[in-house]
Amino acid sequence: MEQKHIAIFNIPAHGHINPTLALTKKLVERGYRVTYPVTDEFVAAIEETGAEPLQYRSTLNINPQTIREMMKNKEDMPQAPKMFMKEVEEVLPQLEELYQHDRPDLIVYDFMAMTGKLIAEKLGVEAVRLCSTYAQNEHFQFKDLVERMQIEKVGQQVSDLKNANFSTARFEELFEPAKLNIVFMPRAFQPYGDTFDERFRFVGPSLAERKFQNNNEQLVKDDGRPVMLISLGTAFNAWSEFYSMCIDAFRDTKWQVIMSVGAAIDPESFEDIPDNFSIRQSVPQLEILKKAKLFITHGGMNSTMEALNEGVPLVVIPQMPEQEMTARRVEELGLGRHLQPEATTVQRLQEAVSQVDDNTELLNRVKDMQENIKEAGGAEKAADEIEAFFKPITVN
Repeated sequence: MEQKHIAIFNIPAHGHINPTLALTKKLVERGYRVTYPVTDEFVAAIEETGAEPLQYRSTLNINPQTIREMMKNKEDMPQAPKMFMKEVEEVLPQLEELYQHDRPDLIVYDFMAMTGKLIAEKLGVEAVRLCSTYAQNEHFQFKDLVERMQIEKVGQQVSDLKNANFSTARFEELFEPAKLNIVFMPRAFQPYGDTFDERFRFVGPSLAERKFQNNNEQLVKDDGRPVMLISLGTAFNAWSEFYSMCIDAFRDTKWQVIMSVGAAIDPESFEDIPDNFSIRQSVPQLEILKKAKLFITHGGMNSTMEALNEGVPLVVIPQMPEQEMTARRVEELGLGRHLQPEATTVQRLQEAVSQVDDNTELLNRVKDMQENIKEAGGAEKAADEIEAFFKPITVN
């Protein structure tokens, strides 16, 4: 019997590709032939899943310092949607050529990967949409959350998106639900979660071992000290002043601090690194969270879900609008504390950590959310839902 072919489309960003890796592996294990177009950076990750990476060239500039400066400067914010539209124009012909003589039986696409939606339409192939962040419906839109929380910088971005001088009709379709939408968070974390209908399946984070990120270094020392992980993720991490504040805040404390500073910063550039600190450009986050007691994070959805999956409370210092929403959601649900970047100081870092550390009520809420995540089903449940959607399509 001929293998059925599933094509997965995404954008070249860790925050969007990482949530799909365990699901991709599950689909391969269930006997599907899976192709996954990626840029050079993600070939190893896709190969590890058993899927077939198909390489293409991207126009997106994911340089951390460039992104951070863009997010800080409101005048540059309109460039973001234009940047994604340019990416579609450049990448779509490449992907069309890859699949010209290799038509998939099903397309699975990240909500930001507009190319996947367009190719599905062109080839007449059914498609499943992946939500690596909040799902949206008629009851919940990002703009509504903006208004409720009065996040000025988010409102500016939404306004810029709608008023930019290019065709946004297709761009706005990114937020339209598909027949099946896989959401990588539990319903309990989704704002207005009970308003989402059967088209939405809240499966929680899709997690699996990432050998391509690991090395043989044992960062966590078995010395009895509680582990604190500090990371601002992979895209918005070029903030050396913040890392210096963390060093001053937690120098010579009870904490065993593991700090990831990103590729744009040299760990050796920090002077007088305390003995209780390990500073690296990148760390195996999933492995460290299994042993961590607290996580100071930017509030990326992957990092937030990965921490809650391990029952780790959070101090969230958001670096961009979506993370601001998540930071407020974390505090609203009583899962951690939220600090504004511009108000972050050594003293406020110390205060936030003391408020979270050994807070029994907060830890109980984190454990409840951890249970919600476990019950959601993860990659196994996501694969089940895709198969249930797929089988009627393939019946002869």
